Amino acid sequence: MERDPLLRAQEAAPSRKPAEADQGASRGNAMRKSLLGLSYDEQRARLSPSSAESGAQESIVSVISPGAGPNMTNAADTLPSTKAPPAGGAAPAGTGTLGSGARPMLRTGSSGDSVIELQSLLNHTDEVNQSLHVDGQFGPLTLNAVRQFQAAHPPLVVDGVVGPLTWGALDGTPGEAQAPEPVAKKLYERGTDAYEKGDFAHAYDLFTSADEHVHLPALTFDRAQSLRRLGARSEEAIALYEQYVAEGGARSAEAAGYIVELKGPGKSGDEAADAHGARALWDKGRTLYEAGDYSHAYEEFTKADQVEHRAALTFDRAQALKKMGGRREEAIALYDQYIAEGTGSRLHDAINSVAEMRGPSKTGVEEVDAAAAKDLYRRGSALYDAGDYAHAFDEFTKSDNVAHRVASTFNRAQALRMLGGRRDEAIALYEAYLAEGGGTREGEARFYRDELRTQGASAPPKAV
Repeated sequence: MERDPLLRAQEAAPSRKPAEADQGASRGNAMRKSLLGLSYDEQRARLSPSSAESGAQESIVSVISPGAGPNMTNAADTLPSTKAPPAGGAAPAGTGTLGSGARPMLRTGSSGDSVIELQSLLNHTDEVNQSLHVDGQFGPLTLNAVRQFQAAHPPLVVDGVVGPLTWGALDGTPGEAQAPEPVAKKLYERGTDAYEKGDFAHAYDLFTSADEHVHLPALTFDRAQSLRRLGARSEEAIALYEQYVAEGGARSAEAAGYIVELKGPGKSGDEAADAHGARALWDKGRTLYEAGDYSHAYEEFTKADQVEHRAALTFDRAQALKKMGGRREEAIALYDQYIAEGTGSRLHDAINSVAEMRGPSKTGVEEVDAAAAKDLYRRGSALYDAGDYAHAFDEFTKSDNVAHRVASTFNRAQALRMLGGRRDEAIALYEAYLAEGGGTREGEARFYRDELRTQGASAPPKAV
């Protein structure tokens, strides 16, 4: 079957500004006092605060040819909120089952986990050029995709209804070799849509999966862009931009500029100039922090520290990671470093933060440890339901450290999958859950693991 070639084109992707900071003086001062190291509060020069990233538009490179097939709409079809189960269970699932159980007949208006499976299978099938959000809602796009699949598999009736014969044909597709180009095209479309919606973590996963199907320098650039916009992933973004330049990408000059931006100015050797530069970087980081953009605040504090190290900047970097969530071990290491330096004025705060982030230790008393683990699980469950998957992951991890349960491994994997941008870690946790055995969600774990391996993400997270 002849396939449309993958071509390069340019497509605008809107810049996503961090939320505006509260301009109230009392709130700003209180936040600086309670959350930041105040490394320059008394000594920094009276400079105008650096603003957050400008709203100028930037481009990401498309790998699909114009008119090569129907494009996705911007319909609101993201995965509905999935609730964590009662204490002692394993976290989030929708209705029905994934990867197991009887297959229901599906048609327009159907919803639930069986539709999620359907959409995932259709996305990974080369005969279908309609890309789908895996949202569990059988709408017009899913109907179009089903009809395309049925038309490519005679003698199936092209009626858009998924019954036993269509399910049987779909179930055979994972074992069949798929032409990589149309699958990569659909992954790219989904990644572009996620990027334009500001979901840079899942955009990165989808671009990465597209690149694994068909490598193009343009996708290397897209992956780097996603990580740069996500924040707190500078080293990985720099490596991807450098790879893109080495591959001779058409936007190498732009990539080189981003490399310089991400690396920061570095030391100049002029003490006064370095102090001034570090103050400006810290000031920019503070502005981002107060706006709730902790990932980019972390980057600015890190660049400031590279120009002129101060213990307070170590504290600030730790605080930014703590507020981000999902980077618990790195934050603890920075707090420990700050404590070891012994010159900061926030030692008590750092010690308390380390204790909080480490969570309770095992006591050896089963009832006590089980109760502590249950409390941590409940906190993680509430955070998960609120869409704060990063901090939910932290709480599930602390719960598991106190009293391991196989369900905790599944919960941690679910939190990372919903967070996005941590595909390999989520896959490893699903595999650990399956290897341990005894879990009640093995069908779902296999489905999500395979979904992540082949497509990068099954659904974007809710806005927090």
